[in-house]
Amino acid sequence: MTYDRITRLLHLCIAVGITGQQFNSLVMVYPKPGRAGDAFYALHEMGGQVLLGLLLLHWIWSLARQRELPFVLLFPWFSPERYGAILADAQRYLNHARVFRLPDTTQQAMPLASAIQGLGLLTATLLGISGVVMDLGMEKNGAMIGWVRDIKEIHEVLGSLMWLYLVVHATMGMLHQWSGHGSMRAMIRVWEKNPSPDLVISHLHDQQP
Repeated sequence: MTYDRITRLLHLCIAVGITGQQFNSLVMVYPKPGRAGDAFYALHEMGGQVLLGLLLLHWIWSLARQRELPFVLLFPWFSPERYGAILADAQRYLNHARVFRLPDTTQQAMPLASAIQGLGLLTATLLGISGVVMDLGMEKNGAMIGWVRDIKEIHEVLGSLMWLYLVVHATMGMLHQWSGHGSMRAMIRVWEKNPSPDLVISHLHDQQP
């Protein structure tokens, strides 16, 4: 599966931004009555707003490029047929795992990977929205009462899910790259108009004795 330059650029910016936000959340001091937030919290607040804007752009661009990646591949959860494709793809991964291999992702759409990607995009968007709403609803002294506290709890749960997604997504990306598929390399090379993982694979095969 290949992606256009804008998609790759948005993906890189969002990936770097979310990773930074997640690690920043581990060290920041958030405001509460009698205590102001620190510089890391201010950075987290500003970064969340920027990320939410990038995520909204990603949603718009995903809708615009339906011919390249149909939106139903990212969110297949309302179609029994799509469920079947995901299960078949998962079985394909299991079959390859038995011989310590990964299926090639450059030649066809990957229902399982696309569905997981959609869940990650949805989680990140809800994380950004809940963070902005939480900041807007917070009292001037840093207190969170009523529904704002509920939003805070949701935000923290989404943050934990995002850690899980980052670990799984990054691990699978590195495994595919080490398997010679060139998928991660192609996603990172945002300066190229149409990088093809197939070219990377051909180059690797040509170097083999």
